[in-house]
Amino acid sequence: MSLYLQAQDTIYSAKVDLKFSSLKSQLQSAQTKNDSFTVASVYMKLGMFYRSLGLDSEAVKQYHLAQQFHSDTDTLFVGLNNHLAEIHLDLKQYGEAKSYLLQSLNVSKRLNYKKDLAETNALLGSVAEKQKQYEEALNYQETSLVLFKSLNDSTGLAITNENIGSIYEDLEDYDLAYQYFSKAFNYANHSISDVKINIINNLGDANRKSGNYDKALHYTQQALKLARETKNGSQIESALKDLARTYAEKGDFHKAYQYLSDQMIANEQELKRHNAELVSSMQILHDVKERETEVQLLSKQNELSKQRQVIIGLFAVALTMIFIGVLMYFRKKKKQEKTILQYKQQLLQADLERKTSEEKALKREIDIQVSALTNYSLNLAQKNKMLSDVSRTLLNVKDRNSELVKSKLESLAKDINFELSQQNEWSELLGFFGQIHPGFFDKLKEKAKEELSASDLRLCMLIKLNLSSKDMASILHITPDSVRIARYRMRKKLPLQPKQKLDEFLANV
Repeated sequence: MSLYLQAQDTIYSAKVDLKFSSLKSQLQSAQTKNDSFTVASVYMKLGMFYRSLGLDSEAVKQYHLAQQFHSDTDTLFVGLNNHLAEIHLDLKQYGEAKSYLLQSLNVSKRLNYKKDLAETNALLGSVAEKQKQYEEALNYQETSLVLFKSLNDSTGLAITNENIGSIYEDLEDYDLAYQYFSKAFNYANHSISDVKINIINNLGDANRKSGNYDKALHYTQQALKLARETKNGSQIESALKDLARTYAEKGDFHKAYQYLSDQMIANEQELKRHNAELVSSMQILHDVKERETEVQLLSKQNELSKQRQVIIGLFAVALTMIFIGVLMYFRKKKKQEKTILQYKQQLLQADLERKTSEEKALKREIDIQVSALTNYSLNLAQKNKMLSDVSRTLLNVKDRNSELVKSKLESLAKDINFELSQQNEWSELLGFFGQIHPGFFDKLKEKAKEELSASDLRLCMLIKLNLSSKDMASILHITPDSVRIARYRMRKKLPLQPKQKLDEFLANV
């Protein structure tokens, strides 16, 4: 059996290849002549060809290509829409199928294409039947029947009567179904064998469902014989299945089992045949597309080879010009970058020199101010010491003179002591200090653990100036021991570490 299938496959492949080559040749001829109508017609034939091979997706692609080349609403438009609707109907996509058919129906009515109108109505009836909308289905089929009668189209009449019989069979009105199947059989004498066999099978099926088993067996055996004569695998399988059902309903389970076994064998053979044909078809399609790709590639290569020398020449000239341009650009850019770099370096050097000069001037000014402040502090200390010494001396000698000398000396001592208590010199000193150490007192107050008095701030200022205890005692007009005690109390008011010196703490404030 496998050798038989291989032989059949070889014959089938040859026929398919021949048919496909013929259609491709027609397409190329139409494209060369820029005949869009013929191009669309050949694409439609290619779609029908792929449909016959079971390659529905490729068929849809060809139908859509046909629509791209021919958008006029004419009989070709109706044919393309109906073919697309048939595919969607088989795929149970009834909404899409109906959409295409309604477009065809409108065009056929407007242009009065009776043949297309009859076929479209028949297809709409089949869609409605699948959706179990039987009343609508009968209306469409009856309309189709009237149109086919006016055209005296026996094949159309056979198919439409069979469709109506199928609707009544779904409605379980088997007598009416049988009547329409009989009418279909009478019109099917001139139809293709597949249509005729299907009608005979339906006649047998209607009789089986009505309980007329002998009559059912007669029709089904006739269908089986005709299917075997025409080597129609799918109809052979269908007839064997119906025979098995009929014998089973009669109670003859032995024959029912026998026909069922034959049906399973036929189904397996048909499946193998169908798969072999499908694989063969896809292989042919692949080979053809591969050849077309190779031809297109060679054509492109030839076209490119003619232009290659010109392109290479132009490219070489352009490349040389680009190279020269790029070289000149980079040289110019490099020169500009060098000039800019030198200019930037000069600016940086000038800026550095200016900042260095400003820094030196600022440092000299600070040093002068620090020196002046220190000298001022020391002079203040010396003045206070001298005044203190003079005051003490005068007080010591007051008892040695007359009462008048004593009075004058006491007055002079009071004036000196008054001068010692004046705050003007302190204000000037604080002003100088604030210029050199801005923010010192504010930072010190923030860090202190308790509020600092004016005397505390003066002491911290003098420590910050790095004066000796003796000088600080003279400035503050207190004894060195009092300075030591004041320093000790100040340590308690500031957050110093156990071994940290007061001078170091204030130096970092």
